[in-house]
Amino acid sequence: MMPQHLFVYGTLRPQLARGEAQVLIAALKIVGSATVQGKLYDFGDYPGVTNEKGLVFGDLLLLSSDKQLHLLDVYEECNGSSPLFTRSITTARISDGTSIAAWIYLFCGRAEPGVLIASGDYQQFMRSRFSN
Repeated sequence: MMPQHLFVYGTLRPQLARGEAQVLIAALKIVGSATVQGKLYDFGDYPGVTNEKGLVFGDLLLLSSDKQLHLLDVYEECNGSSPLFTRSITTARISDGTSIAAWIYLFCGRAEPGVLIASGDYQQFMRSRFSN
């Protein structure tokens, strides 16, 4: 069975979503805060998670249709000959400790030009970036 949840960690997080991203997630139900295994990098205009040892903070959203997932795939540009992201299944852990299978958009480019976000929290990273 395919996951009915989506783990978001960057521009699709409800607190950070603007413009098109805000419209896309407006129809999704917010389950709450969650974490996944991985490393988080900043690439300037957007973040990306790689499948490495670490902890990434984000939000778990509930999908209600395959069409929503298709629109999110288009937004994340995960189709085509050289995509930056690929949609994969991960295990998200919510605040009560429950593990839930969820989709995640993993960065599939080279992580080297990115800046590691050691905290694993893009929202916190953006707050500190714009408060300096």
